[in-house]
Amino acid sequence: MFKEPRRTLSKESGFTLLEVIVALMIAGFALGAMLTSLETGLASGSQVDRSLRAISLAHSQLDAILATPTLRPGTQSYEIENSYRSTIEIRQIATSGSSNDMERLALFSVGITVDREGSPLKINLTGRAVRPAVQE
Repeated sequence: MFKEPRRTLSKESGFTLLEVIVALMIAGFALGAMLTSLETGLASGSQVDRSLRAISLAHSQLDAILATPTLRPGTQSYEIENSYRSTIEIRQIATSGSSNDMERLALFSVGITVDREGSPLKINLTGRAVRPAVQE
């Protein structure tokens, strides 16, 4: 008399274990790729920061030297903060007037090189200035 209701299970209902494993593997690969990209981005940002710091140091030194009233030819090297090394080279490249003229002027070339220990980063800046000539 009473008929039992039939239960039909569709083969399309739900995920199989294999599908879940494949989905997790794909998500894992995607996450790994994103983390690698993030790490690369952070390393690049750090390198850019070091480059900008070296450029800033070189500009500051060049501006400070060009602001002095007299220049002496020669080379100086010294360490600056955080393992940066600076080399300053001043050359007198031309003079005006005669050799016995007391008010002779000279053209000086100023070169600044800033580099960082253990890094291929090297910043070179040059400037020129006219100052009283150095007697040779």
